[in-house]
Amino acid sequence: MTFKAPGREVDRIFIHCSASDRPEHDDISVMRDWHVNSRNWSDVGYHFFIKKDGTVQEGRPLERIPAAQAGNNAGTIAICLHGLTAERFTKAQYESLIRLCGEIDTAYGGMVTFHGHREVSTKDCPVFPYREVLGLDAHGSSSLAPTVSPLTSDTADAIPTVPRPTEPLLRLMARGQPVLHLQAMLSRAGHILEEDGIFGQNTLAAVQAFQRSQDLKADGIVGPRTWTALRAVSAA
Repeated sequence: MTFKAPGREVDRIFIHCSASDRPEHDDISVMRDWHVNSRNWSDVGYHFFIKKDGTVQEGRPLERIPAAQAGNNAGTIAICLHGLTAERFTKAQYESLIRLCGEIDTAYGGMVTFHGHREVSTKDCPVFPYREVLGLDAHGSSSLAPTVSPLTSDTADAIPTVPRPTEPLLRLMARGQPVLHLQAMLSRAGHILEEDGIFGQNTLAAVQAFQRSQDLKADGIVGPRTWTALRAVSAA
C-alpha cells in the first residue's frame, strides 16, 4: 500500500498493540468485530492493523477520526500491531511499521510526531519498544534509524533512513533548539519574543495570535500548517 494523507489535519500518530497473541485474532476483521459489537463503535478504532507476517491491513477510513486514544483522537492516525507479549512481535511487523511510519512522515514533510498509546493512557500499550523501533526523540520525532534496534542484524538493510525533522510538532512546555527556531520565526513575523528556547505562556500567546492572523485553528500547537505559514511569512 501507499499512504495518502487525509484531508483532515493530522499532527500525531499513535501506536497500539492488540493485547492478543492468538492466531485467530490476527486480522483487522476481528478488531472490527470487537469494537463494533462489544463497544458499540461505528467501525474499528484503528486506521491500520499490522499482522504477525507484516501484512498491513486498512481499517477505519483515514478521513475519519480514530476511536483509539480516549480524549486524544482528534488530529491523529492510529496504528495497531497484533500482539500481547513483547518477545512475540515479529521482525516483519517492525519492518512494516517502519515503512508505514516512514511513508506517513514523508507525506507530512516530517511535521508529525509518533507516540505510544501508553503516553496518554494508564494502559501499558504498546508493550514493545516502539521508541527504539522508530528512533523517536523526546518529542516523538522520528529519524526512522534506530540506535538500539530490536531487529536482528540481517534486517538492518531494510530499515529506511529519513532525516530527523528540524521543525517538529511543538506545544506548551516544549524546550530546546526547535523552540528557539520557532521563536525567531515568530519574531520575524512581528510577534516579538524573548528567544529563550522555552515554549511558555508568552510563546503560546504569540503562536495563537499568529494562527489567528493566518486563519488557522488558534490552538497554540505548532504543526505542519503553522510551520508552513511561518515559512511563507518569513520568506515574504
